[in-house]
Amino acid sequence: MDSDKQKEYLVILGRHLASLRKNRKLSYRKLAQHCDIDYSDIRKYEKGEINMTFLTMIEFAKGLDVPLKEILDLEIPVA
Repeated sequence: MDSDKQKEYLVILGRHLASLRKNRKLSYRKLAQHCDIDYSDIRKYEKGEINMTFLTMIEFAKGLDVPLKEILDLEIPVA
């Protein structure tokens, strides 16, 4: 898989995470207080700058108070 496509996937996931956070009216710092992710890293994940592990997804779900499947409930163009 080419790196442009991988970057696109990370950006899609990041936008979804940002949407979930903003819908709950949480700042980066407030979300970080609810989970084990540094607030500066939350911004990087939301911008698609870094890939996340499964454990990080669990922390996002915990911090956002959503089921893990909601973190992954997004449209990914597969072609």
